[in-house]
Order: sequence, then C-alpha cells, then structure tokens
Amino acid sequence: MAIIINAVNVSNIGSGVSRVGGLVPTWVWDTIVVIVVAVAIYFVLDYVFDKLVRAVVKLSRKGDVENARFIFRIMLIVTILSAIAYVYKQYLIVGSLLIVVAVILILGTRPIIEEYFTGKLSRLIKDYSLDVGDHVEVMGIKGYIIKQTSMGFIVRSSRNELIYVPYTLVLKNVIRKVPPAEGIEVRIPFKAPKDGLLIDDLRKELTDYMEELGIEDPHVDVAAIEDKYVELMARGTYKDLRTIDDVRYSILNKAFELSMELRKRYSVRSNE
Repeated sequence: MAIIINAVNVSNIGSGVSRVGGLVPTWVWDTIVVIVVAVAIYFVLDYVFDKLVRAVVKLSRKGDVENARFIFRIMLIVTILSAIAYVYKQYLIVGSLLIVVAVILILGTRPIIEEYFTGKLSRLIKDYSLDVGDHVEVMGIKGYIIKQTSMGFIVRSSRNELIYVPYTLVLKNVIRKVPPAEGIEVRIPFKAPKDGLLIDDLRKELTDYMEELGIEDPHVDVAAIEDKYVELMARGTYKDLRTIDDVRYSILNKAFELSMELRKRYSVRSNE
C-alpha cells in the first residue's frame, strides 16, 4: 500500500514540474540562456583585455589606457549583440547596429579627419604653407614652429611655452607667418671667483663672445657679491627664437671655460 502511495506522489510531483515548465514559453528560457552566456562572454573578454592592458600599462599613459578600455567595451557590446541577432536571423538588427556604430565613429572622428585633410591640403597652398622653423604669431603670441604633426603644429613661444595649433586655425588666419621677433632678453647668471682682475677680463671677453653670437647690446653685470664668489649676469637681446637655447648653453659654457682659464692665468685658487 505504501509503495502505491509513493508512486502516486512521485507522479504528481513530475506532472507539477511539467505544468510549471509549460507555463514558461521556450523562447523565454532561450532568452535567459543567451543573456547569461553573452554576459559571461563579455566579462571574460573584458577581464582578458584588462590583463593585457595592465601588462603594457608602463608603456602607455593612464588616460590612453582608459580610452582603450572604453572603446574595447563598446566594440565588444556591439559585437555580441550583432552575433546574437545574426544567429536568430535578425539581419535588420545587425545592419542597424552597424549603421549606428558607423555614425558614432564618423561623428567622433570628424575633427581628426578634418584636421588631417586640412593639413594635407594646406601644404599644397603656398599662402598657408608653414614649415618647421618658421616664425609665426598665434593670437598675438610670437614663436616658431618646432614640430609638425598629422593634425597640427607645435609652436614654442618666446617664453619657452609650447602651443598646439590645429591646421584648421591656419585657414582662419589665427596663425600667420611673421618676420623674426624683435628680440627677447637673454639672462644668464653664473658665479666667478672674487678677484678684481679676473672679473674685469671675464666680463670683457664674455661680452666680445656674445657679440660674435649675434646678441645685441651684450653686457655682463655684477649681480651680487658674496664672501668667496661674485655673481655675474650676462645680458643681451637675441632675435632668433629657434636657436636661443643653443645660445644660452654656449654662453654658459664659455663663461665656465673663461673662468677656468683666467684662474690659471691669475693663479686664483678655487674657493670651494
């Protein structure tokens, strides 16, 4: 009798499960499975890509890494959705996704494309053609071009600041070619041993050397007098911004050489 009751209970449980299964359509189960699989694939691939990025993070800037991850995730989501739609033969959805992605890419990269082709075309027009080394003026700031990129110029101003100028600004006359600057002041401080004759000769010879370099109104002044040293300041005006750094280093190197030479000439010991 007990065996018969148990058999009846088992059959009732089985029929209950089948009734519950019948209440949920098959497409719902398929959808749940597809969603779970898609989410799992997304997280697995995202994890793998994250590990790859971290492996080369030292070779890239942090901002570049974050941008790469964002772009990869967008592409991954679109790829998974397109694959699902393709499997279910929803070709219209696949096409729509691809069109949306293409529109987003075109809108997002429009400034890049615009600057790139503007740069290519501007080089063919003589009035807008600029090269590395040209003296230019950008919104009232004078400088010279130190580098050309695929999308613009990099200009170094007289204050040693770097200015990035997109090619489209050339067509708007925001940047224009100008004659060399009127000149900027060169100031080079250095120290020499506290000896009257040495200081006089050093100032004279260094002033002559600065004239040879093309520096206008060169002079070497005494800036401060210390216990063991005299602080001097080499001053003058120089026009060519392209070589001003080389001139500064050359003057400083010459001051050091003259100081060592005059020490030996006047038998001045080092005060260090």
